[in-house]
Amino acid sequence: MKTTWILAALSLACRVQAQVWAPGFATAFQEAQKPRQLPPPNPQAGDRFRLIHADKTKVSGDTIEASGGVHAVFRGYDMFADHLQGSRKTQVFTLSGNARVVGEKETVTGSSVTVDFKSGQFGFEKGTAVLHPERLDGQTQSDLYVSAKGGAGDRQDFLTEDGKFTFCEDTPPHFELKYGTGRVLPNKRIELRKFDLEILGKTVIRLPMLVIPLDRRTPKYLPEVGQSVDEGYFVKNRFSSPLPGESYLDTRVDLMTLQGIGLGWDYIYKNSFLDGKATVYGTSSGNKSKVYTLQHSQNLLHGVLNLDSIFQSSDYLTAPDSKLWNTNANFRMPTGRGTSSLLYNRFSNASPGFDSTNETWGLSDDRTVGVVNSRLNMSYNTAKTVLSGSNSTLSRRFDIAYGASADFRNFDADLVYQRSVPIGRTTNFYSSSDVTPMLSLRSTARQLFGEKADRVLPFSLSASVGELVNPSSTNQSKVTRLFFDFGFRRTETAGDRTTLDWGTQFKQGLYSDDTAQYVLAYDSNLNYRFAKDSSLALTYSNLRAFGFTPLAIDSTGRTDAFSLDLNYSPLKSVVTSLQTGYDVYQGSLSEVPWQFVWLRNAWKPGPWMTVSASGSYDTFNQAWSNFRFDSAIDVRGLGINFGARYDGLRSQWAGFNALVTGFKLGKLTTNFLLDYNGYDQRMDSQHYQFIYDLHCTEAILEVIENQAGFRSGRTVAFYIRLKAIPSGSDFRQGTRGQSIGGGYGFGN
Repeated sequence: MKTTWILAALSLACRVQAQVWAPGFATAFQEAQKPRQLPPPNPQAGDRFRLIHADKTKVSGDTIEASGGVHAVFRGYDMFADHLQGSRKTQVFTLSGNARVVGEKETVTGSSVTVDFKSGQFGFEKGTAVLHPERLDGQTQSDLYVSAKGGAGDRQDFLTEDGKFTFCEDTPPHFELKYGTGRVLPNKRIELRKFDLEILGKTVIRLPMLVIPLDRRTPKYLPEVGQSVDEGYFVKNRFSSPLPGESYLDTRVDLMTLQGIGLGWDYIYKNSFLDGKATVYGTSSGNKSKVYTLQHSQNLLHGVLNLDSIFQSSDYLTAPDSKLWNTNANFRMPTGRGTSSLLYNRFSNASPGFDSTNETWGLSDDRTVGVVNSRLNMSYNTAKTVLSGSNSTLSRRFDIAYGASADFRNFDADLVYQRSVPIGRTTNFYSSSDVTPMLSLRSTARQLFGEKADRVLPFSLSASVGELVNPSSTNQSKVTRLFFDFGFRRTETAGDRTTLDWGTQFKQGLYSDDTAQYVLAYDSNLNYRFAKDSSLALTYSNLRAFGFTPLAIDSTGRTDAFSLDLNYSPLKSVVTSLQTGYDVYQGSLSEVPWQFVWLRNAWKPGPWMTVSASGSYDTFNQAWSNFRFDSAIDVRGLGINFGARYDGLRSQWAGFNALVTGFKLGKLTTNFLLDYNGYDQRMDSQHYQFIYDLHCTEAILEVIENQAGFRSGRTVAFYIRLKAIPSGSDFRQGTRGQSIGGGYGFGN
């Protein structure tokens, strides 16, 4: 019998693959349990309070009481009830007897509904609501039907009793999620006590308590069965236990054929001073992994202390042969018109033949005194590395950086001091960033002479004097530098078709070692639009330095080059592009002056199809180096994407990509992706997904095979998911979670 088969499949999937529901379920339920937040109003309903109909009415000042077929309008909502009582001043109204509050698209009903229009909150008794996908931020694909015996709360905490919800519009629905008591802490978690999942009227999952963190980074919270390369066949379970206040404890029990028994606890705690999470996890065999983490935040004195630490020993997922310890801690405290901070960072990695430890202790202070904004950073850093069979290296240094800036009427001023000081016997110490100190003054034509002068000659200038490190010297001696920078830029137009953007710059540096350098730069861009969606752009750049500078920050190259960019659209659906360049300076050196020539042609006859072809000509090797063809077709939900690349220099196909989605045959939908590597002559990726429609649910079979990258191999999965709730899938996902495929042009 069909219903018997569906029930059997759903029951198996709920026990085996129920974890795929958790992310979407959490989001939808979080929104569903927000009856304190009114649905969007109807802009046509009006903002002022109007009593459309009532058999009896009593008005005393701002207080209104009405009964008998009441229909009122206020703040964009229609209110219907047998009895209404409220105040236009407090904007709180209580509806009883066939109560309804109607917004733009949604309706909330109940035997009793209380609405606070100022805060946008409401509570209900024996209420129901229908929430549309746009109400749920697009996290669902169909309406959400919610009902509960009652609910009350505020923006931080909301409680409901005897609640249930479903996405199935049939009566009775194919499935329902029920609970005795539900508590929602927005952006934190959902606590459901006496939780039941009913499918076709039968309970397939029953838990005394289910805790769902409202954080997509958290792990799955329902039983999980599967197979992986590192764990073998596994069964993973997580049990939640409530603790006093807002704290709770998760117990993890995992059974794995390759790693043995995995046992761990997640302690989530919170009160008015503390907020954090501490975890412990280990396995009994295999790599015998151990993982300890702590995320802690608390109010301390007048500031906030944050600590984030993780210790991993032979973690089979990330570092099977290493011990890693990473800690970040900081304490921030407001002081006057600024903020002071203390910080500590540590990272250590111990593995066979290699051991390294890096530590940083720091102090920072940001504040404003008068018109001066100052920034001070000081830190003590140590770095130690030990290699098997060689000497260890040790580096210890003290870093200090101070910056101050002030804005005046005619100019801006900056003061910078920065230095790294080695401590003790330090090997391989090198510093090229010392500034001890440097004063800079900056201004513009607008600041000096006003807006009229800025329109005529929009220049900017700056001058600085300071002491910097000369990295080219053997002892890294310091050099005093006097520097001047002047430049301006204008945009000229000739009619509606021609635009010229041009500018120039002059830089002069004088140095205490009797050297000097000045730099001249000029660039311009001429753009001519000769037809609709067609244009020609010619750019010229010239940069040249004269003299010598001992400082790397003032070193500059030589540029003397043109570039051409042509876009031509003979038809609305066709665009042809050409880009190239000519390097005058390279030509003077008897080098090839012409740069790569890139051609592209795109054809888009309609929103359902896009085709593009591109090629590049290597002027240095005098050969066509790369060709690419991409196409994307989308007709009534059927998507066909194809891409191909040809390597002209090697005279071989580099690869082919094919992605087909939405191919339907009756109730079966098929998606597949193929990625062929022409260099290795193999399929790097083969993804197949078969989806069978079961009305409000789907049966999904996935075969995922990735032959390149981290943790390559084949995965086969079968599960049932609710169509309305988005769920995770490995289809089009690489071994590190990267996206494979997409629109046309995928596979780059």
